[in-house]
Formats: sequence, structure tokens, C-alpha cells
Amino acid sequence: MKKSTPELEKMRTAVFDMDGTVLDSMSEWRRLNTEFLRSRGIEPTEAQRAQMMQITGRLVVDYYREHFGFETDFDTLCAESVGKMEARYRAGLPAKPGALDYLRRLGACGVRRVIATATPEPLARIALENAGLLGELDDVFSVEMIGGGKGEADFYARLAERLGVELHTMVMFEDAPYAMRGAVAAGIGVIGITDATNAADREAIHALCGAVIDSFDELE
Repeated sequence: MKKSTPELEKMRTAVFDMDGTVLDSMSEWRRLNTEFLRSRGIEPTEAQRAQMMQITGRLVVDYYREHFGFETDFDTLCAESVGKMEARYRAGLPAKPGALDYLRRLGACGVRRVIATATPEPLARIALENAGLLGELDDVFSVEMIGGGKGEADFYARLAERLGVELHTMVMFEDAPYAMRGAVAAGIGVIGITDATNAADREAIHALCGAVIDSFDELE
């Protein structure tokens, strides 16, 4: 049975995260956690590598400190990770199942389709183009362009102002609980996207979202 929610029925602007949401790239991002350690002469165990496939963002910094006694900071980690991801984006990473068709269906219904990602905007455009999605999007924004972070309710207020739309007409499609919480706090409906990289967060995702999907084919 196809899924729908009241938020989807009144949606006029669809806001999509990129990595892990429309782009099947989160496993590549998570592998960088191990690469970061190896570049510094630290070899994690198989169990630790599996654990690091389930964590991202600032939690990785804490994990390095707790398990390896290794100190870094989030900005350093992000800068190095983005640099390494560029080659992967340029080589091409696939779209999530059903993403292209869903974007096309939204466009045919007159819904505005927007990306909001922590990845720098020029690099995001490369990734989206290579996945065949860029032509089905109306706008691509990086977090830096909007200001703040997706974990903050004000981020979505600024995004709505930038787009010239009302918050209640927006729906966020997202795979990260911290960003889901920010959208919910802003009064935006959220559709959760799940895969193997956020399996540990499934309970939180279901609690936050109006609907949870593994594929965009599940949506009306």
C-alpha cells in the first residue's frame, strides 16, 4: 500500500536532504571514518568499523576520543571528509530507489523541489548531476548558504523566507534524526528515509516522522 500523510497532501514545497536521502552515498561517508583513522596510523577492529558505519557528525569526534584516545575537531573532520568525497561524487554515486521518479511526479504536480544539504553547493550539484537528479530539482542550497544548521528550527524559517513560502506548506525528506528534530521544532512535516546506515536510529526516526520509507516508490 502506498503511503501518504496529511502533510504530503498539502505539500507545496518538498525539501530534500541529499546524502542518504536522494543520493545513496551515506555508506561512502561512513567509510571515511575508518579512512580518517588509518591516515593517522590507527587500525580499527572489524567491530569498530561496523560501529562507525552507524555514526556520523559530531558523534564521530566523540567516538575517536573515547575508543582511540585520538583528538580532532568537527571542522577538521568535515573539511577532510568533503575533500575525499569529491572524487566519489565526480565518479558518480547512484540515486536512492525511486528518487528520480518521485521528483518527476512532484514536478508534474507543481510541487517545488529543493535540496538542503551540509555538502557545499557546487559539489552537491556535481553529485546530483551525476546521479541524474539535478534536472528534476528547482533549487539546491547548502547549509552555509542558509546559515545555522539543520538541527535548528530557525534554519527552516530562514529557508522558507529565502524560498518565499510558508512553513506549513513545506515537507522535509531526511535520514538524520538531528535534522528531523529541527524540522519538527519548526512545525514542518518530516518523511524519514531509512537504510543500513541509520538502522541504529530507527526507533527515533519512527517517533519523529509522519511516515518512514526505504524507497520513494512507497509514496503516493
